[in-house]
Amino acid sequence: MTDRSETPLISVIVPTFQRSQLLPRTLDSIYRQTHSNIQLIVVDDNLPGSEDAARTAAVLEPYRHRPGFLYLNTTGAIGAGAARNLAISQCSGEYVAFLDDDDCYLPHKLEKQLRFMQAGGLDASYHDVRWLDERDKLVEERTLDYTSDFSTEALLKAHILHSLCPTAVYMIRREALLRTEGFGEVPSGQDFILMLRCIESGMKIGYLPGAHVVQYLHKGDRISLGDNKIRGENLLYDLKHRYFHLLTAKERRYVRFRHYAVLSFASLRSRRPLRAAGYAVRTVFSSPTSCVKEGIRYFRSKKGGRS
Repeated sequence: MTDRSETPLISVIVPTFQRSQLLPRTLDSIYRQTHSNIQLIVVDDNLPGSEDAARTAAVLEPYRHRPGFLYLNTTGAIGAGAARNLAISQCSGEYVAFLDDDDCYLPHKLEKQLRFMQAGGLDASYHDVRWLDERDKLVEERTLDYTSDFSTEALLKAHILHSLCPTAVYMIRREALLRTEGFGEVPSGQDFILMLRCIESGMKIGYLPGAHVVQYLHKGDRISLGDNKIRGENLLYDLKHRYFHLLTAKERRYVRFRHYAVLSFASLRSRRPLRAAGYAVRTVFSSPTSCVKEGIRYFRSKKGGRS
């Protein structure tokens, strides 16, 4: 384990809302990191005085004695993007990383990503992600090696086409992060907007191969499901549309394909099969070729391949 006195402080921001029962697993994964110089900021977005707020406070009580632990409260239900932005304004680490309240870091996540950034003199970096179900069975492993050109123009195009997300794969120098407007304060896609802002600010950004975080897919709703997901994805599509002049006709069709595919899956997971079917039809008509190619990639990713 790294010596706290000889390594940079990393602030890890965890927003939480109605998931007190899952928080210990998440927080313990942060405290098990091989990099130990950590400021952990938990942002409680539960409504003050609610049962969820009381349960969250009780769960967090054993962690309050930990060095660098900071517990913040919002006014309640302001959303994950705004909650993270609040924490960014209060953090003191040289580097900033993020984790959702139902997911986990793998043990070397912070150490490996920090070394990678220091070696390359980077302002920000991202890596791959692994999705598991509630039985710890692999659902998908997504490899984000969409570009080998890390110029602003190439990163912007890769992000519009593929989305260099989710939040938990990011590490950003605090000084550089504070020069942006932070996360988007929208129903979903806050991470997409943050990365877009990082790219457009001219940050030096790099990609670290390998999955260093695990995200869990639950039978119950995540924040990013349901009507919020649909509204958020439609807002993001409108945002991406502003960059269509950078894309070829084929690439524009691919963006439309991804948009309707996401809406179809979100509707299906929200148990709205008729709406899912309607979006699925639009998905196919947007780009039949992409349907075949992405279908093959998805099923390969379930076996540990790229997505």
